[in-house]
Amino acid sequence: MKYGLKLWSNNVELFDEAVAAHASQAFDFIELYSNPAHKPDFEALKMLKALPVTIHATHIDGFHEFVIGEKEEAIWKQTLELADFFESEVIVIHPGRAHTFNSFKENLDKIDDSRIYIENMAGLDVDKNPMFGQELSHLERMRELRPICFDFEKAVKAACYQKKDYKEYIEEALQRLKPSYFHISGGDKDNPVDEHLNLQAANFDVAWMKRQLEAMAQPARLVFETPKAHGIENDIANMVYFRSL
Repeated sequence: MKYGLKLWSNNVELFDEAVAAHASQAFDFIELYSNPAHKPDFEALKMLKALPVTIHATHIDGFHEFVIGEKEEAIWKQTLELADFFESEVIVIHPGRAHTFNSFKENLDKIDDSRIYIENMAGLDVDKNPMFGQELSHLERMRELRPICFDFEKAVKAACYQKKDYKEYIEEALQRLKPSYFHISGGDKDNPVDEHLNLQAANFDVAWMKRQLEAMAQPARLVFETPKAHGIENDIANMVYFRSL
């Protein structure tokens, strides 16, 4: 299993620490979130060039709705610049809110790229809006277009919103979607809103999730979307905790 550290493209102050932690084998790769509010500092980003880097597209400034117009296409261009700079093979996207499968596909076609992975969504976003991309029937059709980035915490939230047992939901999702790229964080299994807490704060079975990953036929890449505190110290602490389970 490969462990991924989540950083934002403007987290320049954390780059030295991240490079040192990678050298000490604390994690295996970085997932870099493209922050459209900051023009990429490619001189600073050179510090990360020696590391494996995947990209997460923004989910703000229009992308939270995933309705791609002229403004969103310009923002997408910045995401592609980062992906090209790091020669990334993965660009994770969120599928937005009030879509049908057809309207989602129409917008995906406007930015389509072979590196795109589509992330499953929680029951409700932080503004308590229902998310598109939480129903397994939709996700299965999405997988016909692009691979799925499977977020365990979001799956728990989707199961809560749909009044399903989260373990049964996840087992079925893993069988039907066959993901190899994952996100994980903590949260409350009885709250459908996306949270991204520490793993130690989760009241769902994180050790069981680890066993699902270990049982997979192909190696998994797992990004920790846990809170930042004191640099990347808290991220690493969550990885250490997960390894101990």
